Amino acid sequence: MSTYFVLFFMIIGALFILIASIGLLKMPDVYLRMSASTIAGTFGVASMLIAVAIHFHDFGIFLHIIGVIIFLILTVPIGAHMLGRSSHIIGLPMWEKTVCDDMKDQYDHEKHVYKPLKKKGDQKETLTDTKEA
Repeated sequence: MSTYFVLFFMIIGALFILIASIGLLKMPDVYLRMSASTIAGTFGVASMLIAVAIHFHDFGIFLHIIGVIIFLILTVPIGAHMLGRSSHIIGLPMWEKTVCDDMKDQYDHEKHVYKPLKKKGDQKETLTDTKEA
């Protein structure tokens, strides 16, 4: 019976890794490629590791696999975030149909630091001020 569970999780993992690799090939810019590969790739590897834990029936291996899955869930998004931020800093272009760039004009290229964010009270003109005028 456990063989079917192993087969199920291996197939699910392989499909998600396939989806991640297709996303790397088909997505139009580096930011969307990172999103596709990190989400689907992490889920695919976690599914395959669950299949390994089921196959071996060993509590020590199970604990190691749980530790690896937790490590992946914690570190893969951080790594993708850092790659995305560094890609934005060096000026890699976004896809032309990107709707919003929240980090536009936030990085000072001369000083190599991020500009401080404006607080809500620091704004000179609000939406209600422009409607009344």
